[in-house]
Amino acid sequence: MRVVANFDGDSLWGVVTYIHKTLSEVGDDSLNTVLMNGVQWIYDDAIKYPYSSYDRRCLLALWSPCEFTAKKDYFHFEHYDFFTEVYCVCPFTCRFMNEHFGYEKFKYIPYPFTNYSVTEFGNYNADCSWMGSIHGQDHISAIETISKFDYKFLTSQLNTWMRHPYEFNKCTHVNLPSEEKLLELSKCRSSLSFNMIYMSPSSIDNGTFDVFDHFSEGIMPQFKVRTHEITSSKSLMLVKKDPWNLVEDFYTPEEEFIYFESFEELEEIIEDVRDNFDKYTDIIDNAYEKSKSYTVEKIFEYIKTDDSSLITWRNKHV
Repeated sequence: MRVVANFDGDSLWGVVTYIHKTLSEVGDDSLNTVLMNGVQWIYDDAIKYPYSSYDRRCLLALWSPCEFTAKKDYFHFEHYDFFTEVYCVCPFTCRFMNEHFGYEKFKYIPYPFTNYSVTEFGNYNADCSWMGSIHGQDHISAIETISKFDYKFLTSQLNTWMRHPYEFNKCTHVNLPSEEKLLELSKCRSSLSFNMIYMSPSSIDNGTFDVFDHFSEGIMPQFKVRTHEITSSKSLMLVKKDPWNLVEDFYTPEEEFIYFESFEELEEIIEDVRDNFDKYTDIIDNAYEKSKSYTVEKIFEYIKTDDSSLITWRNKHV
């Protein structure tokens, strides 16, 4: 399967460079099939034309469900006609689109990820980290909580509509290269994961309410690649429980990560991890082993062969 990429239409922070580097290395020209990587393939007919005769024209859709915030009652249906299959990281997008097309055009996959950066583990120098930007109250409360400890707040200061002061006065690392970001993550005993999109008011006003519960509350489900970044770096993953809990499609609570439901509870967990770290090492090791199920190489093999026996994740939402 050939792999082709075009990121002209992607947001800068949405392109995970080390994933795409691995994808480019595993592709080949042995079959009359192609995997198109990047949102530009949806809109630009000119770049699609050379692949019109391919038997399988697959799209890797790592941005979903962001398209549902773009414009009310506009789902880009016609832009997907060209593709024989769309490999999508949002099960609800898959379900909605498949109902429209009348067959399984959209196929649910985990966010593919391979961590080649971290080769040494256990050199912890921080209690907890948050890696991302501030988009809502959960993130604000998270920074307030972890800053009571030895913490790291790794951010770009680019991907935020709030422009919250914490982005600038509580950050510890800004615009780190991908490899260095993972190395810093591997030195944190625990790290936070929020598998949701926190929408701006304009996104709520312009978007659709037909696909997702709680849309009017300003949240949508989105499994984050930082989940694999945390587990593959041997940091204990602390996950904010939400209405969808997509993380359970890929990792098992209490065995491979820990839930928290309030920030008071989060503070207690971080404190216990700091003081009684040995209690959590089995969970960290279990999650690290599970992360190997979702490597770029393994997900690419599934896409290449379309072999359902290679599915190691849950499909309960699709």
